[in-house]
Amino acid sequence: MLRAVFVRTLKPGVTDEQFLATWTPEDMTDDPVRVSVSRDLGDDRPVITILELDGTAAEFAGIRSSLFRPDALERLGGIVERTEAEGLFDEVFTAGPAAG
Repeated sequence: MLRAVFVRTLKPGVTDEQFLATWTPEDMTDDPVRVSVSRDLGDDRPVITILELDGTAAEFAGIRSSLFRPDALERLGGIVERTEAEGLFDEVFTAGPAAG
């Protein structure tokens, strides 16, 4: 399982709806990727975006352009104060009831 993880701090006053409208690609219906966006319970500005793909890094590279808007960095620049972390991670261990 691959995970692309982005940890960002939104500018003050940015809503979930604004973030999703700015970030979400126009059509993700055919992509084999699970996406989750989470906000911090104690502070409404931090947001974590996780894209999960049950595949290889080469497969991820092949669909990467469909997962992000072509102008994503420009669009996000208007609502994101800073990006604390971003990366592509390969799962090494999973436990618990949701583990496959």
